[in-house]
Amino acid sequence: MQTRMKEYRARLSLTQEDLARKVGVRRETIVFLEQGKYNPSLRLAHDVAVALGAKIDDIFIFDGETSEPDRVVLID
Repeated sequence: MQTRMKEYRARLSLTQEDLARKVGVRRETIVFLEQGKYNPSLRLAHDVAVALGAKIDDIFIFDGETSEPDRVVLID
């Protein structure tokens, strides 16, 4: 997962600590989110997006990899 949190935070002149306070988490959580080391819950992703004045999919970019197996189509 990639994130544009830092970019949106900078636009609003928010520090990681400021954003953490707005969202109700520790600063370390914001650090891990920005580094892509932590996948947020839907609730946290929503709260971050609201705090940054954006949509969830503007902030969080998933690389398209899923754990689903490839589909095989059989044709007679």
